Parts: sequence; structure tokens; C-alpha cells
Amino acid sequence: MNPARLELLWDPPPARRQLTGTDIHVWAAALRQSAEPISSLESTLSTEECERAKKFHFERDRNRFIIVRGILRALLGSYVTVAPEKLKFAYGPNGKPVLADMPGPDTLHFNLAHSGDLMVIALTRAGAIGIDVEQVRLMHDTENIAARFFSSNEATKLKALSKGQQTEAFFNLWTRKEACLKAMGEGLSDEMIRQIEATFLPGEAPRVVAISGNAQTAASWTLKEFVPATGFVVAIAAKAKDLKFSCWQW
Repeated sequence: MNPARLELLWDPPPARRQLTGTDIHVWAAALRQSAEPISSLESTLSTEECERAKKFHFERDRNRFIIVRGILRALLGSYVTVAPEKLKFAYGPNGKPVLADMPGPDTLHFNLAHSGDLMVIALTRAGAIGIDVEQVRLMHDTENIAARFFSSNEATKLKALSKGQQTEAFFNLWTRKEACLKAMGEGLSDEMIRQIEATFLPGEAPRVVAISGNAQTAASWTLKEFVPATGFVVAIAAKAKDLKFSCWQW
């Protein structure tokens, strides 16, 4: 796939949208933008974010940082009716951002991820949420990675697949595990990622199977998979049930 021609598969958003307690809104955006929107997004960043942007050696990386932070601010601002440049962030122990000075039962929870030329953001009022995206690509060390990060049962199932199926299954499982960890606010470590067990075989519905060996704990979680662009897979995890998902492009 030519990254310069990333085509989003989701529709543009409706003129009016409402985020109720059971809604999860998922947005996808291309990380290749022309100079004009990049400049506009940069104008909404904080002083600290602008300083971070300047530290990138390559213009491509600097622009991506500006786009990611700028789009995040634009979307969050539209939901909480605050100008993007006035938003303030706080960070959890493992760096997960949250909106500062906005507590309460209607707290807006969000999480973002990016891979290749694609970024995705999930927003909800239902509770903590995690999202991960990966550009599906051929991996030559799938079994070695599986032995390190996956449970023995998962590694065995993965090894039994054909080479063609292994790639899809690997990224299914990786994104689902990481989405769960991000919802928990946990860092990505060998031990923590092994604690999350999920379905992952091609065609198998996403589901958290066990957390630290506990199937009952896993039953309270919702796990969903989406494809916002050809060649990418997205997983979303939330510790809530009966959720309604809506997906749009920015």
C-alpha cells in the first residue's frame, strides 16, 4: 500500500452527534496533511507541546506530532465545548493523558494510537478506554515475539496456523492486548501483556478471555475490532458492556 494514498474507509461525521453514557465514538485521520492544516493545528498547541515539536530532528516526525496533538485537541474541544488551545492535560503513571480540571460523572474518557500514516482516537463517557492500531505487515519473527509476549496457549495456537494466517492473527492479538492494557492505564511490559488473554484467530469474534487467569474478570470487558483503512487493524477495549460504537473519519 502506498502510504501517500491512504484512503479512509469510514464516512465523514454527521452534522450533529451526541455522546451518551453508552456511546463510543471512534475517529480515524491521515497523518499526511498539507502545510495549511498543519499550521492551523500547530496554533492550538500549548507552549510545552510546541517545544516538544521543535525537538524532532526530521520534519516528517515533527509534523506528525503536531497533527496528532492538534487533531486530539480539536476533537476533544468539540465534545467539551472548550477552545482547543485552552485544553489542559494531566498524565497517569504510565503517560496516559486525561483532561485536567474536568472531573464528574460525565467525564470524557479518551485514548489514541497511530501506526504508519494513520491515527485513531476513541472517546466515551462510559469509563476508561483503550485503543490500538497497527499496520498489518509481514513479520519474520512472529513465533519469537509470541513466545516472549503471549501465553503458551496463544503461542501454540498461533504456530499451528498457516504462514498467511499467522500475520493476521498476530496483529489481531497484539492490538487487542495493548488496547486492554491502555484501558487499564498499564505500561507495555512482557509480564503485563501476558496477563491479557484474548481471542485472535482469523474470523473469531474479539473477546477478552482472561485477565491474570481470571475469566470472570474478563467477562466485564468489551473488545471490538475495526478496519478504518485497508491494511490496518484497530482494537478497542472498555470495561463496560452494551456499548454503541460509531466510526467516522476526521
